[in-house]
Amino acid sequence: MSTWLIEITLGPVQGFIAAARRSRDLWAGSHLLSELVRAAALSLLDSGAKLVYPLRSRVKREKLAEDSIKREDLAEDSNLSNILLASLETAASPDEQVDLRRLRQVVEDARRATRDRLQAFAAQAAADWQQAGVSLRQDFWAAQVADAIEFYAGWVRIPAHDEAQTTAYQLAYRRLKLTLAARKNTRDFAPMFPAERWDIGAGIPKNSFDGLRESVLPPQRRDFPARFGLSAGEQLDALGCIKRVVGRQERFTALSRFAADAWLQRLAAEAPRALQALRTAYEPLCEARLALATRAVGDAFACFPYDGGLLFPERLEVALKASGDDHAIDALQALRRILVPLWREHGRPCPYAVLLVADGDRMGRFIDRAVDPAQHRQISQAVATFADQVPAIAGAQRGQCVFAGGEDLTLFLPLAGVIDGARALQRAFSERMAPLVERLCGVRPEEAGAEVPTLRVGAAICHIQEPLGLIRQRAADAEKFAKGAPDLPVSGNALGLRLYLRSGAEIGCRLGFDAAGAADFAALDAWRAAYRDGRAPGRLAYETRALADSGQRLGVSAAVSESEFLRLLQRCRQRGGEMTMPLPLQESLLARRQTLAARADPAGLYTLADELLIARWLSAVSEGDLGRVEGGS
Repeated sequence: MSTWLIEITLGPVQGFIAAARRSRDLWAGSHLLSELVRAAALSLLDSGAKLVYPLRSRVKREKLAEDSIKREDLAEDSNLSNILLASLETAASPDEQVDLRRLRQVVEDARRATRDRLQAFAAQAAADWQQAGVSLRQDFWAAQVADAIEFYAGWVRIPAHDEAQTTAYQLAYRRLKLTLAARKNTRDFAPMFPAERWDIGAGIPKNSFDGLRESVLPPQRRDFPARFGLSAGEQLDALGCIKRVVGRQERFTALSRFAADAWLQRLAAEAPRALQALRTAYEPLCEARLALATRAVGDAFACFPYDGGLLFPERLEVALKASGDDHAIDALQALRRILVPLWREHGRPCPYAVLLVADGDRMGRFIDRAVDPAQHRQISQAVATFADQVPAIAGAQRGQCVFAGGEDLTLFLPLAGVIDGARALQRAFSERMAPLVERLCGVRPEEAGAEVPTLRVGAAICHIQEPLGLIRQRAADAEKFAKGAPDLPVSGNALGLRLYLRSGAEIGCRLGFDAAGAADFAALDAWRAAYRDGRAPGRLAYETRALADSGQRLGVSAAVSESEFLRLLQRCRQRGGEMTMPLPLQESLLARRQTLAARADPAGLYTLADELLIARWLSAVSEGDLGRVEGGS
């Protein structure tokens, strides 16, 4: 009897997840890739393999039922990572080629299962578009669907002996990683069409997601049904068309709803009748497919269970100009009549929200410590349990989990929830990893040092008018920022928080989850509370930045910089100038400047200005709370 390890990776992640223009694309791509992984995993199980990752309990066979393509209650817990690891026992044979033929057949069956699954989604999507009267380019559609999946597989035999201090399983697992990496480096570059048809795509627009493939939409554009969410001039390839019809629209929430959440909560507390009028005005808009209902966040959005995009003046005006239906125009104008006095009294909703991504650090090194499949499954169980907690963590911050494939996470959050949400994710991850650290490393987590897996979190604060693909890239950049400089004792284990202003400016701060970073989190919490309570003047961050610029330009000493900062605090007044800034807040700001001055920033002012500016954004409810940079005040 021989035991083999098999690893399969599916992709491309860029095509399925990263290539997205709307929140529905991001959600649908994550779900679609998860379903393909599920199909491959079930095929492996049917071939007699034993799953190591993901756990068998997370691979639910009923998800692949006959009617599952049309199911409309697809839940977040269906998320699966794009990596599969399994063990397979083969009968003892003097000829190894017999085993290899069996392995190739098992892998080929898994490959076919993923293709069949995608074909099922594609067939349903094509029928949906056809039913709406849209004639897709069939040649490109068929070729793109057939070419959509990247499927890589590798396998190695688990030796029957140990080498050095390495167990047979550890040795096989490391060899498997090298084998699969080598396979990925020899990618297949076969063209979709024969060489003699090299010019088939000439003159056909590329899709708007990433510009890589030709659009399958008809060349003669007309008004498409609103449920497809097509913008003027938007082009979709086959995968993009599939994303637009996967699942029920109520399963995801637009980023605009998270941006408007604090403003809607204010209305619920201060103007409940006005909020009810908004709900009433939104109903005909949902019927006309100009707005969407949402049930993805449960009771958290019960006060206003809609996408919220039309609460923003710019989007409302665009909808009015684009609509050619009299009933729709009447409904939009009725909504505007309600919103105008609300904007005047309560301000316009803050147009910023957060896309948060996270990933585990040193997980590969930690998995290398597993001496057998049982220990590896224990790690998989801990990661899966953590992933199951993520939707509830997001919901507690009035956000939504878009994808939770193990420690690889994507979340939508309102501004107010990003700090507490990131800390909750880190705590949950650490709690799940701690028992395994003691078991596999033989020491307590605080003694294991660089061997401890940690969570790296990146959060991008972006304007809702930015393309979602760009927002996702910025979140990925924030995650890299969280990793920190190479000379740090322990990289990662931090929140990388970056604010992207529409003016083009980028502001960021890195907050460590370790004991040393506790003071940084405490400072940001204090500045957020000060802005929220009206104790910190709006111009404080900008004047702190200006002081830092002038000090650097003039080359003033740290002592002079400190005295000038003190003068700044003393002359800063609250709104209206009725009273000076509270003394405790002044003292906290001075103490923070001194702390930061001992770090890389000699004056301590640049970092403090960044903290204050980010805190102002995180505490914002209305657009007017953002100040002169965005609001023009």
